[in-house]
Amino acid sequence: MMEWLGSWLTGVTAAAVLCALAESLMPEGPVRRVGKLALGLVMLAALLRPLAGLEGVDLGDWLEEYRSEQAAQTQELEQERDQALEPIIAQSFAAYIVDKAEELGAACTAQVRCQAGENGVLFPWEAVVEGTFTPEQGEELSRLLEEELGIPPERQRLETKEE
Repeated sequence: MMEWLGSWLTGVTAAAVLCALAESLMPEGPVRRVGKLALGLVMLAALLRPLAGLEGVDLGDWLEEYRSEQAAQTQELEQERDQALEPIIAQSFAAYIVDKAEELGAACTAQVRCQAGENGVLFPWEAVVEGTFTPEQGEELSRLLEEELGIPPERQRLETKEE
């Protein structure tokens, strides 16, 4: 499209330069008036040249190409959005886990990795929790991770640190 527009602008510019040169060389009088009319027609033809080529342009193909480019750009923007949001969402889930552990009387740190679902929504996929907690607190925390965040036990890692 840009290539076509550049070609058209070059043609119009060349026609304008040639018309200006021809007009400056014309003698005064009726010849100049007829010459200006002819030069105006030349400029009009240069401006309307794209209309002559419209029969060869298939607007359906152009529209389909435009839609596919738009879909690709939309997908790319969604991926960039997800990459930007993932750390924020992961931090929120990690803070939630730490709060739940504190409610249970355990001190810990948490790291969460998110993954996009079928509908594109990010959800917690995997959790690593390090802290000082009893086996009972660890079991309760594991149950909370599974029930409230949907992280199954095989994607949970609870590591007890020695005090």
